[in-house]
Amino acid sequence: MRLIFIREAATLLGVGASAIRRRVSSDRQWVEIYGGRLRVYPMDSTPTSHLRFDADEINRLLIRLRKERPPIDR
Repeated sequence: MRLIFIREAATLLGVGASAIRRRVSSDRQWVEIYGGRLRVYPMDSTPTSHLRFDADEINRLLIRLRKERPPIDR
């Protein structure tokens, strides 16, 4: 497990960090994006704590999405 900052997670997912922040569940345990759930790792219990994400989990989600959605022929 390699925990990364929200900005790096956003780059991997191809979205903005604010889009991830808006999708974090109210209990701050997970974020739903692209139809998948990613676990959120807050650094402390305060509402303003920095959020971390597992880079391996993000990569698994992206691999799964690539398999489910073949590229569009143009």
